[in-house]
Amino acid sequence: MSRDLIHIIEQMSKERGIPKESILGTLESALLSAVRKKYGLTPEIIIKIDAETGDISMTALKKVVQKVSDPKEEISLKEARKIDASKNIDDTVESPISLENFGRIAAQTAKQVLFQRVREAEKEAIFEEYRDKA
Repeated sequence: MSRDLIHIIEQMSKERGIPKESILGTLESALLSAVRKKYGLTPEIIIKIDAETGDISMTALKKVVQKVSDPKEEISLKEARKIDASKNIDDTVESPISLENFGRIAAQTAKQVLFQRVREAEKEAIFEEYRDKA
């Protein structure tokens, strides 16, 4: 899957004349929109796509607490220490978000945002190309 993703991004870059980095950034934004739609607004979500391997990692920053009252924003000390043994109460930890938990609606949201932003980038590239000629 990961190698296929990089291949698709490279192909889109060549066909549409958009830099690969721009498409990767757009994909990260699309995934962020999908995560927020599925899980609701959380304080901060970090999405990273490895440009070489296509591996996607998603994490939510959560506050370490003794007793969790809001699972979207907090994580127990016990769970936080499974991620990073040095964490203590009131620290912040990057809690992984699984791609397997994405539903059909979240995937559609990511796809729609991706295609919309790619179209916008295409229009911008065309505008820049012809602006100098006018």
